[in-house]
Amino acid sequence: MFWSDLLAYLEERRVVPIVDCGALLVGSGPDVAALDARLAAQLASRLRLDPRLLPTHPRIDDVVRCQRSLPGRRENLYLRLHQLLKDLDLAPPQALRDLASIDAFDLVVCVSFDDLMARAMDEVRHDGEPRTEVVAFAPNRSADLAQPRATALRSTVYHLMGRISSAPDSVICDDDRLEFLHALQDDARRPQLLFDELRDSHLLLLGCRLPDWAARFFLRTARGERLSSPGSVCTEIIVGREAAADTSLVSFLNAFRPSARLLAMDCEDFLAELARRWRDAHPSREAPPLREAAPDARGPRDGAVFISYSRHDRQAAARLADTLQAAGVDIWFDRDELRPGDAWALSILRGIQNCSLFIPVVSQNTQREDRSRAYFWREWNMADDLALGMAPGERFIVPVVIDETDPYGARVPLRFQGSNFTRAVAGEVPAGFVAEIVGMFDAYRRRVQHG
Repeated sequence: MFWSDLLAYLEERRVVPIVDCGALLVGSGPDVAALDARLAAQLASRLRLDPRLLPTHPRIDDVVRCQRSLPGRRENLYLRLHQLLKDLDLAPPQALRDLASIDAFDLVVCVSFDDLMARAMDEVRHDGEPRTEVVAFAPNRSADLAQPRATALRSTVYHLMGRISSAPDSVICDDDRLEFLHALQDDARRPQLLFDELRDSHLLLLGCRLPDWAARFFLRTARGERLSSPGSVCTEIIVGREAAADTSLVSFLNAFRPSARLLAMDCEDFLAELARRWRDAHPSREAPPLREAAPDARGPRDGAVFISYSRHDRQAAARLADTLQAAGVDIWFDRDELRPGDAWALSILRGIQNCSLFIPVVSQNTQREDRSRAYFWREWNMADDLALGMAPGERFIVPVVIDETDPYGARVPLRFQGSNFTRAVAGEVPAGFVAEIVGMFDAYRRRVQHG
């Protein structure tokens, strides 16, 4: 039941993984070790710290505390760690490659400072090309997602605890962690689009070794409400032996967040199993949904009129498309019903950016609750966002209603509501509408031709 539920959530793109890459094993053969442990040992050696001052198995936080406790030792540890990562030049571990192979993960949140997750995404999804969007938060430099997840053109790795550089813009010890969590309480600095996604998604925490106090604080911040509030539809899956063995955290979650699930598994084993089950469920998938695609004749053409519809309205949408095409309008209509998992999804979303007009087909089917996460919403939200950047009076969104749905009471994006809806029952459009579209399409082509 657990795996089938998780796969169902993935299908709906309702899961955001939060990964601590420092907990994952890197290297090979006798050199294999957790990234954090390997960096800690190397850093302690370069700083010439007395091993007797450190725990048997030190972490970076232990090394930082030890170095700061010594008189007269105030080296730039951020620069040291940055250089260490460059010198080691570690390959992304298999666990991250497994995670990247699951194309439903188009947003990954990192709570470690390394670049291994983004590199894994680029290697698995983009043949090594650096195409993954990378965003990093810092208390003195707030940064949010470039756009809502539903309209994003690229996979995104968000470094919530900063990304390592020569400057103190990342978390390497508890003192930094406290500052970052404090900054995230400030409405002016909190990345709102990101936290909207965290609030409304199931969270898959992978190897997150936050101290008990920080784990509670982080979950409360991500959820935007008391963890014990009744009626929450989203939950947390916490994977890792360390978290599962933290009796204080387990006791807290059992009492105040019983929907959360802790799995005492190594993240490597969990991600390998999840990737295998995802592949078995999608044997024909060869590429993640947002992978760059080569141009294709089936894809949207620049300047075409884009018709967006629910798959349940395909017949009416096809009739509308055929009528406009017969009048000489260049139409792009998804006759193959491409889904988010198709390799051409990115091409389609780019087509919306470059289309002359956007015609959303509104119906009772688009208003159904069970269609609230359907793919056409991604197209609609992107068109709505594009319209926001256009001059007042610019005609871009031209909605059509194909049944008795009340257009001005329908659930549609904001800028659809300010447009004039055309009633086209079963896709049969009035002659006046066809002439209007032809006129706007011709005007767009003249404008483009004359620059």
